[in-house]
Amino acid sequence: MQIVVVGGGAVGLLLASLLQKDHTQMNILVHREAQASELNDKGLKQIDVLQQSYHTYVKASQDFKVFPTDAIWIIAVKYLHLESLQSLFDALPDSTPLLFIQNGVMHLQFAKSLHQKQIAFSSVEFGAEKLSDSSVVHRGIGKMKIALERGDGEPFKELFQLSSDNLPIEWVENAEQMLIRKALLNCFINPLTTILNVKNGSLITNEHSLILLEQLYKELLGAFPEQQDRLHFDDVLALCTKTATNTSSMLADRLNGRMMEVDTIVGGVLQIARKRGYEMPILETLYMLLMALQQGGVEK
Repeated sequence: MQIVVVGGGAVGLLLASLLQKDHTQMNILVHREAQASELNDKGLKQIDVLQQSYHTYVKASQDFKVFPTDAIWIIAVKYLHLESLQSLFDALPDSTPLLFIQNGVMHLQFAKSLHQKQIAFSSVEFGAEKLSDSSVVHRGIGKMKIALERGDGEPFKELFQLSSDNLPIEWVENAEQMLIRKALLNCFINPLTTILNVKNGSLITNEHSLILLEQLYKELLGAFPEQQDRLHFDDVLALCTKTATNTSSMLADRLNGRMMEVDTIVGGVLQIARKRGYEMPILETLYMLLMALQQGGVEK
C-alpha cells in the first residue's frame, strides 16, 4: 500500500508516522523546500504518548508529480489552503482516492466539486503538536474516523490494516453527521481556550468557564438536536480531561501569529444553524471576539 500525505503540519506529520508500517510506502507533499530536505535527510521523528521516540523514513517533496497517483492521498491541510491545491486535484486522475481531514464542515462542498470517483472524509480525535519540520509529538490517543462520500470505499478500507492501539480506525456511515459532531466539539474547546489563553483542561477546572461551557453545550445541541445521541456533555468533559495539557489548534495559531480557523470552525456551524432558523448568541459572541482578536494580531 502507498500513501501520500498532503501537508507537513502537525496532523499530517503524525498521521504519516502512525500509518507507516513495514509494507507501507509513506510520501509527504509539503509546501516548503526546507521542510522537504529536512524530512528526506533526517526522517520523521515521532515522540509518542509515553515519551518514546520513533523514526520513520519518508519521501518528501514540493512537487506532487513525483508521487504515485494510485496511492491513497490524505489531504491534511487547513480548509484555508484547499483552493491553492486546485491544480493538484485537477491533475490527479479520476481513479485517485482522496481522504480529506479538515476542521469544520466547510470543506464538504469543496470536495464534492472534484472529479475524483473515490472521496472520503475523516475526523481525527488525537492530539498532535509539531516541534519542527521533521518532528511531531503525539498528545493523546484518539480515533481516526472515516466516512465515505463517493465511490465504493474499497481503497479506504485498506487503511484498516494500519489500525493500531495508538491509532484506532473506525468506519462511520454518515460523513456530514460525523463532521458536524467534530465541528461542535471544536466549538466547545477552540474558541474558549483561545479567548481565555488557557490549556484545554482549564475549561473544566475553572468554575466560570465550566458554566459557560455548559451553556454553550445547551445552545449548540438546541440547534443540532440530531447530535444528542452522539454527543453528550460527558463527551465534552472527557475530551477536556484527555487533552488537559494540550494547546488547542486555534490558540496555537494565535500564539504563532497564524490565521486562525475562525470561519472554518465557528463560522461554518453558525451558518448551518442560521439555515435551520436558530440563533446562537453565545457562539456568535465568541465568534465576534475571535474575529476582533484576529484583526488585532498577537501582542508580543
